[in-house]
Amino acid sequence: MQIFRLFFSFFLLFALLSCEKELSSGEQTINFSDELPDDVKNSALTVADAVNVEPGYWITVKGYIVAAAESSIKNADFRSPFAGKTAILLADEPADGTDEQIFSDLMPISLSDAAKGISASFNLQENANRWNNFVYIHGIRKQYMSVPGIKEVTNIWIGDPDEQPEPIVGPDDTDDNNDDPDDDNTDVETINGKPVYTIAQALSDNSLRDHIIWVKGFIIASAKKSMGSMDCEAPFDSDAAVVLSDNPVNEEDIQRIKEKKDYKGLFPSVLSSKYPSAKDLANLKDHPENHNRLIYMRGELSSTSVGQLGFSFVVDAKFASQQ
Repeated sequence: MQIFRLFFSFFLLFALLSCEKELSSGEQTINFSDELPDDVKNSALTVADAVNVEPGYWITVKGYIVAAAESSIKNADFRSPFAGKTAILLADEPADGTDEQIFSDLMPISLSDAAKGISASFNLQENANRWNNFVYIHGIRKQYMSVPGIKEVTNIWIGDPDEQPEPIVGPDDTDDNNDDPDDDNTDVETINGKPVYTIAQALSDNSLRDHIIWVKGFIIASAKKSMGSMDCEAPFDSDAAVVLSDNPVNEEDIQRIKEKKDYKGLFPSVLSSKYPSAKDLANLKDHPENHNRLIYMRGELSSTSVGQLGFSFVVDAKFASQQ
């Protein structure tokens, strides 16, 4: 009997320690109170940008928790008392305490399939104090409640809407943590001492992945949600991304791309509103005259929101005439 009591005491102690609020993301366990990492802040999308991401991609979206919902955003509660534990609604602006919301500006976040501890800590029915909290949410972009949403949430961080992430080092800074793998290579074209790669080099050299680098190429198309949404001829409907190539395109090239969906050698570059100077300079929607123009771009080489290797975000851009 004494042994049984001792075992039971240890069991109770273990159970109590296991009740701490922790989220598991891969092999890393993250506590709700942990400091929000700068890389999360840098990569986070607004609700307006996140809804345009192709379904199936892991993303981080930021915004305000404005409502609770159960099966549809149209029966959501925007004021206390809140009903519904399975979902919250995220918006780029805080709620004003009324039911007057534009549903197209909302993104539903599933809590029913979220990592352990998230639903219990963030559903508004049980946590009304979370209303209008500004948060960063990591999960898979999927259709949810018949609209673009986030499912399989692995992490939620509480943030400060006025806090800005640490800026990514620009091309003119001398101390950039050696982002470019080939800084000492003097045989290639450079910008402020940084090597400039062709599209073919950037796509074929695995050592460049996840680094911020310079590339040069011709702007041959605009894109929005996928490579299949490319516009290779005016009018250009999207300023979300441009597609670069080592060579300008002619009518025959455009026809081949359209008919065969031949995207080999093409380099999508996402234009983020976080770096407005690059977006304003390079996008084809506002500047159709940029089509087939040679440009130098600096960004992070990785998978992109349009589904192909390229720049996940562009931090700087210059036309060839500016070199």
